[in-house]
Amino acid sequence: MRRRHRLETFWYGNFRNQHPDSLALGWETYDARPRFGTNAMGMQGRIAILSEGYSNNSFSERIAATYSFLREILSLAAEERARLKAVVAAARLWRPDSIAIRSVLAPPVMQEVVAEITEEQGQGGGGFARRRRTGIFRSIRMPVYDRFAPALQVARPAAYLLPPWRPDLAELLRRHGVVVERLSAPWRGPVEGFGVDSVEVAGQPFEGHRPVAVSGRWVPREAEIGAGWYYVTTDQRLGVFAAYLLEPASEDGFATWNFLDRELGPGREAPILRVRQPVAAPMVLTD
Repeated sequence: MRRRHRLETFWYGNFRNQHPDSLALGWETYDARPRFGTNAMGMQGRIAILSEGYSNNSFSERIAATYSFLREILSLAAEERARLKAVVAAARLWRPDSIAIRSVLAPPVMQEVVAEITEEQGQGGGGFARRRRTGIFRSIRMPVYDRFAPALQVARPAAYLLPPWRPDLAELLRRHGVVVERLSAPWRGPVEGFGVDSVEVAGQPFEGHRPVAVSGRWVPREAEIGAGWYYVTTDQRLGVFAAYLLEPASEDGFATWNFLDRELGPGREAPILRVRQPVAAPMVLTD
């Protein structure tokens, strides 16, 4: 980009404080939740590139820069197609022992960041306030927060069990490409049920929802599982993604987006079970 188009690029994000005297506080990317498309694709074992134009550029400049960036990314993908295919193939076989269902920013790395000094323009508020460009650029050494660390990890179970009265959850998983089976005969064996300790509802709506944060613990027990229960193995390409959606304490799963509201509450058990070992029962693949 620098050599061919005379344009600078950097990891997506923004300064923690845009006041010229406070730029040294650092640069921070967006969070790790898969509600952001690039994160969702990465969790599904695919490669995603986020392209964002410099918001203080004119519209025409942003279009030109975006065009150049896409051209270079696609050219690079063509040149490195063998390596990209190998990375995707390896991701298809990825079966981690544990899964991070909540994340925080990892410790930063100190880097030299080229910053254009801007001034307040009086439009908008907070992080969305538009700034006036000065044309003055400085290279400032600052902490760069562009990676994440697990805040809560769970062991990857063999599978999850969904009750037959929740076909909507199975359908949502299938829409994402997750393989969902169904028990065609009863089964009895050890399961884990998620006992809810607390349910915290966000004070402000987001995208038409009031996100929910659930805390609790998995408790082992014996269970009689009837025919018709849905079975979601984690031994599949989208196993990690499915687990992230189904874990009640996940920061961006089905519980977060209100799909379990009627069945969640302190002292109750979430309507999703999990098993440590594959269930030895006849099953059929759902359409």
